Amino acid sequence: MIVLLCAAASGAMFYLSQGLDDVWWLAWFAPVPLLWLAYGETRGRPLFLAALIAFACGQIYMVQTYLGAVPIWAMALMTCGMGSLFAAVLLFAQACWRKLPPAAVSLSFPAAWTGIEYAISLVSPHGSWGALGYSQVGFPAAIQIASLFGLYAISFTLCLLASALALAARGAWNAALPGFAVSALVLGFGAFHLQQPAGETLRVAALADGEGHRQAVRKLDFSASRAMAESYAAVARQQADRGVRFLVIPETALAADPAWRDRALEPLAQAARDKQLTIVAGVVLVKPWRNAALSFLPDGTQKSYDKRHLLLPGEDHFTPGQASGLLGNARSVAICKDLDFPHTLRGDAQMGIRLMAVPANDFVKDDWIHARMAVMRGVENGFAVVRAAFQGLETISDAQGRILARASTSGRGMTVISAEVALGPGPTLYTRIGDVFAWMCLVLTLALAAALIRSPSGEALRTRLSQA
Repeated sequence: MIVLLCAAASGAMFYLSQGLDDVWWLAWFAPVPLLWLAYGETRGRPLFLAALIAFACGQIYMVQTYLGAVPIWAMALMTCGMGSLFAAVLLFAQACWRKLPPAAVSLSFPAAWTGIEYAISLVSPHGSWGALGYSQVGFPAAIQIASLFGLYAISFTLCLLASALALAARGAWNAALPGFAVSALVLGFGAFHLQQPAGETLRVAALADGEGHRQAVRKLDFSASRAMAESYAAVARQQADRGVRFLVIPETALAADPAWRDRALEPLAQAARDKQLTIVAGVVLVKPWRNAALSFLPDGTQKSYDKRHLLLPGEDHFTPGQASGLLGNARSVAICKDLDFPHTLRGDAQMGIRLMAVPANDFVKDDWIHARMAVMRGVENGFAVVRAAFQGLETISDAQGRILARASTSGRGMTVISAEVALGPGPTLYTRIGDVFAWMCLVLTLALAAALIRSPSGEALRTRLSQA
C-alpha cells in the first residue's frame, strides 16, 4: 500500500508540473516519494514498477496534446521507454545508497538522470523535448543557472533537492545537507542575476492571423498571398507608429512561388522601408520546397533563412537549411523546432546574438510547453526572444526568461502583442563552454557505476538503517 501511495503521489506531481497545468513548484517534490522508497527497504522489483508507472503517468499530457497528430503506439513507446529509464535510475540510486559513501549517494540520482536526459537529446529527433528543467521557466530564479551551465543544470538541481529531501526523511542528514546547500546557492544566484540592470531596449511585436493563414495556404495562389501580406503590412505600419522597430510573423504565414514571390510580398518590403522596420515573416517557398523565414530590413535588403530541424513526417517535403539566420546588428532568426536543440542555438549565439526572432507553429494545447523551450534558449545564450506562433502562444521574453507579453493565437482575427524589451548581453558562459556540465554528469554516473561494481556487500545498508 505504501508503494502504491508513493507511486500515485509522484505520478500526480509529475503530471501537474510537466503537463498542461504548469504547476512548476511540484517538480521539485515529484521524485521525493519514490526516492524515499529507494533509500529504504523496498525491494528492486516493486520500486522499478512504482517508478515506471509514476513517470509514465506524468507523461499523460502527451496523449492529451498530440492525440491524432502522433500515433498512439509511438506515444506509448516513448512514455514507457522514458518511464523505464527513470525506474532504472531509481534502482541505481538505491544501489548507491546501499553500497557507497554519503557524498556519492547524494549525487547518484541527479547525475544519472541528468546524464540520461542529455544523452537522449543527442540522438532524439525531438532534441531536448521533455527535459525536467523546462518545467521551471515559470520560476525565473531557478533558470538563471542555465546561463552558466545550460538546461541540464536545472534538471540536476531539481533532482538534487528531491534526493536531499528524501535522504533527510530517512534521517541521513550527512548526505542531505550538501544537496540543500547547492540548491540554495543556485536559487541565490538566480535571484542576484535577475537584479542586474537592463541595457539597451527595443520595442518589438509579434503578429498572428490564424484564420487568414488557414485561407491563404490552402493553395499556392498569388492573390491570397498578396492579400495576406497586405494585411500584415497594414498592422506592421500601425505598430511602427507606436514605436515598434522589430516585428515577427509566424511560421508558414505566407506562401510564394519564385515567379511571383517579390510581387506578392512587396507590401511587407515596402512597410519595412517606409517605417524603418525589421519584419521577419514565415514563408513557404517552392521550387524547391522550403520552410523559410524572410526578413525585410529597413535598408530595403532581404535575407532568407531555411528551417534546419524539420518535424517529420509532416515536413519531409521541405529541404532542410544548413546555415544560421544571422540578420546583422546582433539580431538573428530561427524557426520553431530549431529552438528544441540547444547545441544548434548555441552555435548561432557564439556570433553575438542579442535578439532572436522565432516564427513558429504549435498544436494548440502544447502552446506553453513548446513556447518555454524558446525562452530557455534565450536564457542559456543571453538573447531576448520574440516568438510568433499559430495555434499556440505569441511570447516576448528577455534574456533572463521573464515573459514581458504573451497571448494565445488560437482564436479568430489578428493577434498582436508588443513590449519594450532589453536586448540581451550576448554570449554567456554556457555559450562559450557548451555542455561541459552535462558531460560531467555522464562521467560521474559512469564513475559511480564502476564504484558499485568494485563495492563489496550490502553491509552499508544495514548500518544506515540501524542509524536511521
